[in-house]
Amino acid sequence: MYDLHLHCLTGSKGMSCVRALVLGGSNFNSTNVLQSLKSFSSLESLAYVYSNLTAPAITYALTNLSTLEYLYLGGSSLNENFLSSIGQMTSLKVLSLAFGDNYGTLPNQGWCELKNIQELAFTNNNFEGTLPSCLGNLTSLRWLSLTGNSFTGNIDLHPFWRRLTSLEFLDISHNHFEVPLSFKQFANHSKLTYLDVGSNTITTDTEFQNWIPNFQLQLFAIQGCINLQKLPSFLRYQYDLRILAIGGNQLPGNFPTWLLENNTRLGGLYARDNALIGPLELPSTSLPRLHTIDVSNNKLNGHIPANISSAFPKLTILNMSQNLLEGPIHSKVSGIHLQILDLSQNFLSGGVPSDLTSSPALLYLRLSYNRLIGQIFSNDFRSGILSFLYLNDNNFEGPLPSNIFLIAFIVLDASNNNFSGEIPRGIRENSRLLQLDLSKNHFEGSIPVEICNLKSIQVLAMSENRLSGTIPSCVSSLPLEHIHLDKNQLGGGLEYALPNISSLITLDLGYNSFTGSIPHTIGSLSNLNFLLLNHNQLEGNIPAQICLLNKLSIMDLSFNKLYSPLLHCLGNLKQVENDEQTIRSFYFRMTSRAEWLHFLSWISSTRHYHITYGFISDVTLMDVETRVQFSTKRNTYTYKGSILKYMSGIDLSSNRLTGEIPIELGNLSKIHALNLSHNHLIGRIPESFSYLHEVESLDLSYNSLNGSIPEGLLELHPLAVFSVAHNNLSGRVPEFKGQFGTFDKSSYEGNPFLCGYPLDNECSSTKLSNTSKNESDESDLDYKESFYIGFGVSYGAILLGLAAALYFNPYWRRAWFTLVEALMVTSYYFLLDNVVSPFKNWW
Repeated sequence: MYDLHLHCLTGSKGMSCVRALVLGGSNFNSTNVLQSLKSFSSLESLAYVYSNLTAPAITYALTNLSTLEYLYLGGSSLNENFLSSIGQMTSLKVLSLAFGDNYGTLPNQGWCELKNIQELAFTNNNFEGTLPSCLGNLTSLRWLSLTGNSFTGNIDLHPFWRRLTSLEFLDISHNHFEVPLSFKQFANHSKLTYLDVGSNTITTDTEFQNWIPNFQLQLFAIQGCINLQKLPSFLRYQYDLRILAIGGNQLPGNFPTWLLENNTRLGGLYARDNALIGPLELPSTSLPRLHTIDVSNNKLNGHIPANISSAFPKLTILNMSQNLLEGPIHSKVSGIHLQILDLSQNFLSGGVPSDLTSSPALLYLRLSYNRLIGQIFSNDFRSGILSFLYLNDNNFEGPLPSNIFLIAFIVLDASNNNFSGEIPRGIRENSRLLQLDLSKNHFEGSIPVEICNLKSIQVLAMSENRLSGTIPSCVSSLPLEHIHLDKNQLGGGLEYALPNISSLITLDLGYNSFTGSIPHTIGSLSNLNFLLLNHNQLEGNIPAQICLLNKLSIMDLSFNKLYSPLLHCLGNLKQVENDEQTIRSFYFRMTSRAEWLHFLSWISSTRHYHITYGFISDVTLMDVETRVQFSTKRNTYTYKGSILKYMSGIDLSSNRLTGEIPIELGNLSKIHALNLSHNHLIGRIPESFSYLHEVESLDLSYNSLNGSIPEGLLELHPLAVFSVAHNNLSGRVPEFKGQFGTFDKSSYEGNPFLCGYPLDNECSSTKLSNTSKNESDESDLDYKESFYIGFGVSYGAILLGLAAALYFNPYWRRAWFTLVEALMVTSYYFLLDNVVSPFKNWW
């Protein structure tokens, strides 16, 4: 299967008129197709994309197209001899090998003989090694992209760069080049307008530090480099920059206002992830074309400039997050064109201007992690087109206005503030809202049933409030992936509260007052990764259907009233590592690439749009990560982000579980925490626990376990917390070495028959024999108990039989009492002669 597009650019008849040909796909005979191209005598342009072109015959067919001027082989794998055989294509002007699976070093022949080549792209392959010196032969080269490979070498040691004076576009980013800070090798490149050297190593050279270049760049990118301590001095002589990317270098010093002063045509400044200090000083004249400023994650301080909107009247993106800014937010900070504003993670204070949230163009507003106060919402709150609103971790207060949900939000995060009152019920049918986070506030009342009008919601978070009542049953009809309702006062039976949503990944209902049993329908939550029902009033059995959740990695059912033996099938849980999609599934996902490109189209209307796309593609629309509180290692931790990928645990502590620990639990080889403490478990610790190779916390305390501690547990090298305290264990504790050398007596206390260091009970030979006897007797305890019971029953039967015989036979009865009387008399005189008489002398 392949696509074939023919373009006749003249009125000629037959194949000789075809000048442009596009082939795509690999499910056909490439060799035959290419060999047939000999009949295309006027062919000038050939695009042969995403195909396997490694056969030698294909290389031969391609290199014999001597009239070809444009050759696009993007996404295709080529024969290793292709580049060394291409020299005879003397008419070639453009050669693109972008995004292919090609590797090895570039040959020093063949492709370097293409005297007329003007554009060359080796973008995103696996090429390595140093560049061949013959590259200097391509003196007609105007456009060169080597980005995304593993090329090495010091550019200052390759004089061929000085010969490529026709270069207009040069991208050598994302390699292992050593680039001198002076850039003196490009001194005579008067046509150069685009230069990207990002993600390489910068070297310091002392010569040509203040040279004046012959070029005027429109784009300069030096982001993410190693050893960049200051900006190149030649930038002071650049006056036509449109895009400047200097982010990701930890650059020290004051904010370079002089760059703004020099370049009045600047459209985008990307300076995030540096160490710039001081206030953000504005240029003396306005920059009418500047549309993007990103100075996030620096050390800028002072106030946000009050006249920033007049200095940059066309500003559409302003990101000043993760700095040291303080003071109020001015009402004129937004401007009429601003679409994205991120001021999060600073020390801003005061209220939020009302005209900010109602700015006509503002789509994205993030004010998280500041010290803002007051009521950001009012009853006449209008949002314009505001779709992403992040207010979390501030000190906002007051109720939410009744019309808040009439706004077509995609994300509303108001968590960790002082909002109060009830959650408004005026929730109209909304197919846009994907994330609603009202956690850590003072909301009260019930969860409004109107919340089920949010037809596309994926994240519902209302934890740590004062909500009461039940969860609306209609929640089961929503496409939810994450439910966080923990630490409220919700109640009712779980058969109504537990949603039957196959898309659900996180279900956290802990610290509430839910009653009844865990319903069998829980087995339908096939994608569930995190199940937290701890600290409720649940009772009954743990349903076997819970073992159907084969993606489950964290399960916490602790502090309930569950009673039943442990399920053997719990050992079948795979404890899979969560993939990045699961962990970051709170991130916003556009419904189509077209929608995403539409969003990006706001950023730039310049001809460098594809470059701008690369620099702003990390704009985070939804960054609330999955957060799960789980108790392990005697503490409660909040696991989030990539850490959750590696966390797995089961906590069934503080219930009424009975029976023995199934040996199948030893199959949980990837589990990190297992807590079965404070139950009524009996029997021995399974030897199979020695297979819990990744367990870090193992708590079996406060049960009725007996027998010895398996020596195989010494192989659990990651074990950091271990407790078998308050059981009926006996014998020697594990040898005090490795991880067990870090456990003190508290890990074993409450087991009087355990001995050995660090306990005070020494294992002497007598004690060892006794403990050995105890260990063997533990298996005989049931026998002894049976013996004593049998002896008692037999003794009682004899007494009853004797009494019956005396009752029915008068002769035996008379003889019995005569015998008893004689024994009493004999005993009396015995005591009188032997006990009383010796004491008469004392009287």
